[in-house]
Amino acid sequence: MELEGTSSSVLVRTNTYCIFAPSTAATELKVTVYEGPTECSDEDKVQSGDHLEMHYTGTIDESSETGEKGKKFDSSRDRSQTFDFQIGQGRVIKGWDQGLLGLCVGAKATLVIPPDMGYGASGAGADIPGGATLNFDVEVVSKSDGPPPPPNYFAMIDSNKDGFLDKEEIEAYFKQMGAEVPDALWEHEDKDKDGKISWDEFSGPKGTEPPIKEEL
Repeated sequence: MELEGTSSSVLVRTNTYCIFAPSTAATELKVTVYEGPTECSDEDKVQSGDHLEMHYTGTIDESSETGEKGKKFDSSRDRSQTFDFQIGQGRVIKGWDQGLLGLCVGAKATLVIPPDMGYGASGAGADIPGGATLNFDVEVVSKSDGPPPPPNYFAMIDSNKDGFLDKEEIEAYFKQMGAEVPDALWEHEDKDKDGKISWDEFSGPKGTEPPIKEEL
């Protein structure tokens, strides 16, 4: 289906939501709002440059030609911590940068993301092989159009909220970002060589107050 002024795109239509996506099957991005508002004012609509607070669960899509279909590889909900970022700045995969645009605050949606808008031929870690089609169940918790607050990467990485960063948490975070853990990270950050990184040792953005440890 060719539309005027969009010769290289087709309209991908779902039951409740529509977006423009490239015309070849290999680059088809599908967005479906299944709960929450589908219409809203510009004030509540996600636009490029907005700072977003999101919840998400990522799985290998049932249509994927590679990977274990339906397997969960990451979830902010499991960490009880929103994923915060600025959209449209290339800080997340292309499927997010494009697929979240136009969603309303409070909307819950599924994003089916083809490989070239996800992690491509290289994949990301053991759970996301090259060529995998991804499925993200997302929720737009909040947005703001002003400058984003300083990130607290320590809190984002500390998934078990024990006030320390261990190797599993570090590896999970870098996998989420589609990157490899830098070789020199532990040597640089784990100053007392105890196998974990404390809030005091952490040199990245971490807010102004150390975290309150959750009691078991």
